[in-house]
Amino acid sequence: MNLIARLGQNPQFVASFAHAGVAFILVEHLPGNPLYWALGMTAYALVKEYYFDPKFETNPPQTFWDNTLDFATYMIGAWSAYLIR
Repeated sequence: MNLIARLGQNPQFVASFAHAGVAFILVEHLPGNPLYWALGMTAYALVKEYYFDPKFETNPPQTFWDNTLDFATYMIGAWSAYLIR
């Protein structure tokens, strides 16, 4: 089995790719100043990953590491879109 097939079956890899992709697409394509969208995505990700997910996402329970990884991938997507736009 090749690497791409194994990564596609890894739920954490798929989730990380989705977090970065959604943030990138939103900052890249929404009208207006991309700086405001990147800052908004940062605020959203902070609240979602460090307040909402530990409190309400319980199956499976979220660890601090899970939330930090998700937050980091949001930031990779949002700020890379800001930098190239």
